[in-house]
Amino acid sequence: MTSKSNTTQAAAAPANSPPDAYLVVHRGTRWTDVIRLSGDVRWTIGRSSSNPIVLRSAQSSRHHAEIRPAITPDGPVWAIADLKSRNGVSVNSRRIQAPTVLTEADQIEIAGFELTFTRNPATLARPPVRNSPNIGGPASGGSGSADDGATQDNLAKDWRNGDSGYDGDNGESEVDVVSQITTSGLARRLNRETHPVSDNDPATMDAADPLLAMAFALGRAESIEECGETLMQTLDELLPGATIGLYLFDAEQRSALVQGGGLSPPRLVRQPKGTRYRRPPTPLIEPILQPNSAAILARNVLGDRRLATENTAGEIDVESIILAPLRPVARESAANRSGGKSNREKELAANQQPITESNLPVGLVHVTTPAGSPALTPNQLRNVVAAGEIFCQAIRSIHREASLTRSLKKSEAVINRLRRQLAGRIQILGNSEPIRLVQQQIAQVAPTPSVVLVRGESGVGKELVASAIHHASPRKDGPLVCLNCAALSKDLLESELFGHAEGAFTGATQQKRGKFEVASGGTLMLDEIGEMSLDLQAKLLRVLEGHPFERVGGQSPIRTDVRVVAATHRNLRAMVEQNKFREDLFYRLNVVEILVPPLRERGRDVILLANHFLQSFAESMARGRLKFSTLAEKKLQRHRWPGNVRELRNVIERAVVMSPMDVVGDGEATELDANDLMITAVSNASKENVAKAGRSGGSPDELELSLAELEMRHIRRVLDSTGGNKSRASAILGIERSTLDRKLKKAEKDGL
Repeated sequence: MTSKSNTTQAAAAPANSPPDAYLVVHRGTRWTDVIRLSGDVRWTIGRSSSNPIVLRSAQSSRHHAEIRPAITPDGPVWAIADLKSRNGVSVNSRRIQAPTVLTEADQIEIAGFELTFTRNPATLARPPVRNSPNIGGPASGGSGSADDGATQDNLAKDWRNGDSGYDGDNGESEVDVVSQITTSGLARRLNRETHPVSDNDPATMDAADPLLAMAFALGRAESIEECGETLMQTLDELLPGATIGLYLFDAEQRSALVQGGGLSPPRLVRQPKGTRYRRPPTPLIEPILQPNSAAILARNVLGDRRLATENTAGEIDVESIILAPLRPVARESAANRSGGKSNREKELAANQQPITESNLPVGLVHVTTPAGSPALTPNQLRNVVAAGEIFCQAIRSIHREASLTRSLKKSEAVINRLRRQLAGRIQILGNSEPIRLVQQQIAQVAPTPSVVLVRGESGVGKELVASAIHHASPRKDGPLVCLNCAALSKDLLESELFGHAEGAFTGATQQKRGKFEVASGGTLMLDEIGEMSLDLQAKLLRVLEGHPFERVGGQSPIRTDVRVVAATHRNLRAMVEQNKFREDLFYRLNVVEILVPPLRERGRDVILLANHFLQSFAESMARGRLKFSTLAEKKLQRHRWPGNVRELRNVIERAVVMSPMDVVGDGEATELDANDLMITAVSNASKENVAKAGRSGGSPDELELSLAELEMRHIRRVLDSTGGNKSRASAILGIERSTLDRKLKKAEKDGL
């Protein structure tokens, strides 16, 4: 049944021609076939190749339906009639019984295919909005389907030859491009099957060979320009005699298109001799840029200014066109992402998305054939779409490779920066003779597998020496593991060194690997080894001698490849004499001994190290440029540094932390004075020095001062206590105000 409002009996012979319109055949959701309806021509639809509109489906009758001009009281119109088909014709999901007038956006269903009647070219590239879940799927009594990718492939079938007389009783429909290329077409070539298809007819040529060659060429391409040239060469081979334009959108063009700007000139053009390429008209560009637009094949375009651009004579001399958006495949559509909605709601939402830079195609392919030449075919449309998809995948791979290359370069820059930072952390700075001897010993011992014993006071940098040995050795790519033997009890230290089995003791809920296993292939530093118990020293000695060991509570012998660097601030030889350290272990550890000098014996290295720490902390804390004043350097040089490099580092760090935040970025360095260096007065000097300092009423540092320096230090303390009041300070000191001024000026001149 059909409604009276949209049905009428078509006249047998219309007196006038209805306005031009378009019949859009939706072949899945990836391309559309547009037939221009003009004049008083009757357009038959069916399975037979003799029809102007051919539907390759077993559900379709040989001559299934006809679109014809008709006369109504409102004037000439287009109407559709069922030619006594087996499966009938539906308009807007209602099966028609008589010729039915077609109105704007009417949906026609024939043999599982969807056709849209429209007079608006802006809807030509829009995918269909299905009114029924069965549309696009197999109808009752048939096995075909028009949805893309839902049926078998027909690319290599004999019906591709329009003169083959194919009758279509195999239940197959036109399908997805990718399966066409990778299955039937390619398999036919590989299996050397023969088909009665004319090799000279571009409409029926096997596209597998040029598309396959294109895929291989694009796999070797290194730039988008090279990919574009390959695409144009392939299209030129697939579409001989056609003019071809390739548009690629860069960031500037995409922004212009979103803002409503025009289409830039094509990146590449192919135009046979005697023809000239012309851009597509604006009414055709706008729909093809929509987020879910499909490729368009339009035939019978001659004279239609909405589908083609006029020549220099002002005429539309184009027979047919293909306009295909270039979009990478394998992207989930917006309709699929909008869960919880009906199919119609999803597709309406997908079709109504606004154009943004992210959902624009990466470009367009525009193909035209001149008047008088054969029209482009659905097979050629599929070939263009297939070539475009291969091209899109290639440029996406190029973009991904470029992104990975940029990411790799950034990672390499980060790695190099971290290596420089690490080199700074393990670099042993100093020009003094004692430290040069240490550097020479490290260079000699690092390439060897020998055990090294590093001795020195607390804070001199014994762990830094161990790190330098490791990173200068062949084991530098292996782990560097450090363990402080003084920080753990005997039982915990044994577990940390050799690991333990599950259940070995209370709390051992799982098996644990020891530091010897973790450091295998690298270096193990045992700091403060003089604090290790005698019985644990015996087990350590066996491991150093190359014997296997067992985990605490375990029974399986374990062998590891570890280089040991031991460190201590104690005199191990004296401990051996006192029976506090095993003599055999001492000789095993004391293969190469490196004695790290205390900071007080390194002369001007104190200033060198202080400047290094100053710049390092200033950079990490964003304090701008900092430098020491002359008085500050003298103060650093005079201090005995009982805490050695560790103490110096902490003093500099505190000075930087307390430095001004509002450093003016004028290139001038902010100067740190002696008062900014909070050096602890109490030192770890010998008891004798402390006693002497106590008897003299001063600190050990003051014992190193000259009389003038000591006097000036006392004067400044008195001034600090009076808040800078010189009159009051001179009264306390028992001198005249003028004498105080003279002493201050002399101290400033002498740099005290």
